[in-house]
Amino acid sequence: MNTYLHKELIANVGSICEETPDDNPCAGIEIYLSLLFDEKKVEITEKEISTCGKESISLIGTFNWKLVKNQKIIIDFAIEKTKGTYAEKLFLELKQQQLIGSVTHLNGRVIKYVFKEKN
Repeated sequence: MNTYLHKELIANVGSICEETPDDNPCAGIEIYLSLLFDEKKVEITEKEISTCGKESISLIGTFNWKLVKNQKIIIDFAIEKTKGTYAEKLFLELKQQQLIGSVTHLNGRVIKYVFKEKN
């Protein structure tokens, strides 16, 4: 986990495409989840980048975290801060030297994301 400290880690977690009556180059949005770990806390933000390059950043919160023996990362989420975000029901683990995030959606489907260092 030491290799991930003080580095922004990012994963593409979703996209939205809005139907418009005209040819609108800004109708699409890519959604990213960003993690910034220090020794005790992790700052989590959601970033939306439109197809025309406009960026919107929303801080979800800063939470305590710890790595447990089975390479799982436990984050002390505040439910009121994560509700309705891509961090809601986020589960993190180190697997094969990668930081893997998984989210269980309402339909029971589990989606996995690989967090990579932002260039």
